[in-house]
Amino acid sequence: MSFLGFNKKRNTVHIISLSCNPVPPVRYGGIELVIAHLCEGLVNLGCNVLCYSPGQLSIPGVKHCQTLKDPSAHVKNGGVPNSAEHLYAVKTLLRKNLKRGDMVVFNHADHYRYLKWKLGFLNFIKAHFCEVCHWIDAGMMNNIIYPSNHLNETIGKPGITIPHGEKLIFNDRPIAVREPYLFFAGRITKDKGVDIALEAAKKMQVPLYLAGPLNDRAFSDPILSDPTCVYLGELTYPELFNYYCACKALVYMTQYVEPFGLSIIEAMAAGAPIITTGLGGTGETVVEGKTGYFAKTAEDIITACGRLNELEHDAIVAQARNYTLDIMAQHYLNYFESL
Repeated sequence: MSFLGFNKKRNTVHIISLSCNPVPPVRYGGIELVIAHLCEGLVNLGCNVLCYSPGQLSIPGVKHCQTLKDPSAHVKNGGVPNSAEHLYAVKTLLRKNLKRGDMVVFNHADHYRYLKWKLGFLNFIKAHFCEVCHWIDAGMMNNIIYPSNHLNETIGKPGITIPHGEKLIFNDRPIAVREPYLFFAGRITKDKGVDIALEAAKKMQVPLYLAGPLNDRAFSDPILSDPTCVYLGELTYPELFNYYCACKALVYMTQYVEPFGLSIIEAMAAGAPIITTGLGGTGETVVEGKTGYFAKTAEDIITACGRLNELEHDAIVAQARNYTLDIMAQHYLNYFESL
């Protein structure tokens, strides 16, 4: 522990969000959802939490610094993750609020890269700073919090692995027979392997239900025009839960080092079998032969679907219980107190 000595009763945790979405997000927004749950979890543990985000925030016990009045320039509509106005507001507000021993949590590489020149040397030496790595990039050189060991190994900067956690909805009453459709929730992009899932669904002659933002219309438009696809739009978590509970499997064919994969733990909490590549965090949250199967090709997906009856609902749900809001928050607090 350093001489600054973070103390949850005396000090404040300053959590910096992005400019493209309020906290919590209205619908899709993985980083903002993690931030919202971290704020809530730390407050539940007795921490003083101040969240810097655009729009309104209504998490009981969490104080708020509003960086933008109108967060309408959502990233999927061409906005940037961190606008100049947002970063300037964060700098100004941190200068005003930061006290000796406080903890600052960045959630994007832009945060440190901008603030290291703007916040001032004295502010950096009187407080603790860390960065949660949500992508294959990190602005800080140390004190990185990685959501998966795979991402930790890929980036390689000194830090600690703390898996994401959510305020999960658990399904303790499985339906007798799952419906035949395959399901995917997330960005409808090639790096999520949605085209591979579609190929498998077509060969199996079952529908592929998709839920999530259309970040790449050149890729997604041909996918959605296929009669095998049923596009549901962007859904809230409670809406997604109904599909997780009923689908044949969540097919999450990520093609890169997935930092974590929130929809996988959501689906497991509902008892849904998982079929994924195992890349990045998906290889850590999914237990082969217990909660799902690893696959690379459409043929692998078909083979895995033939073995879904070997998986037990209770075992799938039990695995998801390792990724709750409370567990994540406690790991974060332990880390803060160790610095």
